[in-house]
Amino acid sequence: MTTTFQEIKMRFVALIFILLLGGCASVPMSEYIGRVDHPYDRKIYASFEKVASAVMFVLKNKGWVISEADPSVYERDDRYDNNGYKNLLITTNIRKSSRVLYSSFSHLNVFIHAINNTCDVEIRYEAQTRMVKSFISERNDQLAQGILDAVENEVGR
Repeated sequence: MTTTFQEIKMRFVALIFILLLGGCASVPMSEYIGRVDHPYDRKIYASFEKVASAVMFVLKNKGWVISEADPSVYERDDRYDNNGYKNLLITTNIRKSSRVLYSSFSHLNVFIHAINNTCDVEIRYEAQTRMVKSFISERNDQLAQGILDAVENEVGR
């Protein structure tokens, strides 16, 4: 039994079709990204209001759709216990990036914790890549450091 070129081509097309369908499934991702081992964080010496508005400005300029939330709704931290800290959680909508054989869905959480004129800005990143199997990543150094650098530049203006 010999296979012809036409049969091989049809099998290849069928395989590609199956792989593409595997990347088209919906991706259930929570708005909140749980604590990660090594978040991206930076201390910025400016008022809470200035840093919060700079973060929102930078994220919007980079194409993210954002919303604000109270971080104490999602997690426990001593900074949320009415001890002088101002806190804000900025979440982004899921952003889809399509490639030839797969799609990637990513989003950010930006936490701002401030006391006096010192703000701790923490970025958590999550991406899910769907092919035949789903892969989850919590690292994107270039994106996170770029956002933190842009926030510092915006605050310094």
